[in-house]
Amino acid sequence: MGTANRLRHNRPPARDLEVVRTVDLSPSMRRVTLGGEELEGFLDQHTGPNIKVFVPQRGQQRPVLPALDEETGRYRWPAAEHRPTMRTYTVRRYDESRGELDVDFVMHGEHGVASNWARRARPGDRLGVMGPGGKTCREADYYLLVGDETALPAISSIVEGLPPTARGQVLVEVDSIADQQRVACPPDLSWTWLHRDGVVPGRSRQLHEAVQGLDVPADLDVSAWVAGESGAVRGIRRHLRDERGMDSKSVLAIGYWKYGMAETEYHDKHNHDRD
Repeated sequence: MGTANRLRHNRPPARDLEVVRTVDLSPSMRRVTLGGEELEGFLDQHTGPNIKVFVPQRGQQRPVLPALDEETGRYRWPAAEHRPTMRTYTVRRYDESRGELDVDFVMHGEHGVASNWARRARPGDRLGVMGPGGKTCREADYYLLVGDETALPAISSIVEGLPPTARGQVLVEVDSIADQQRVACPPDLSWTWLHRDGVVPGRSRQLHEAVQGLDVPADLDVSAWVAGESGAVRGIRRHLRDERGMDSKSVLAIGYWKYGMAETEYHDKHNHDRD
């Protein structure tokens, strides 16, 4: 296989999708269901939990998307003045038979480009999607899943995909009890909600302290998956590796966002602090 063909095979296309419906899951989260002809074949060549979304600029009816060059196998990006805003999100649900893709958006005040788009989204609006890709937690005897509300869609998807015999613990931090969601869990997987109750997102140490207080079996193969605000994630990763002695194969930690920093700047400077 030539270089151009190899690059084309490894790089998913950007898809122009249509909003089918929206629903508010909680005060802090809205689900946008996407569909359209270009969703066909979504999992044919690429798998993984993450996607890139492309939010059209104001005044654009649809995003101007990057295209795969047939000769080089590389993306051709639109000019800066037409280029959409790109953000990373998680596939919450993909239903091939119905031709639907669910993406859950956290409502970040008034400043998040993607969350503002989701807040205004109506059936017929357009959003670009590229993917899927990325890593998720590996199979193990015991699961430890930790994150804030930005990680809730990914954690929920992971939990719903576990076998009914799965054991472990889930810790999710949200603003208040109103932000909790119903997620079907295996009976031996314990789910704990932590509430900030007004503390600014990214400034709480609840998750770190809760992980420190956990009784995690030392004689079992553990798969830990941690995501959320960068500083919190790095602290929990250090605890799991340095204090509990878990190796790099047992801990997948990803900073989804960084307090006080936009995603593009965070990615460029820190590459999401990802393992």
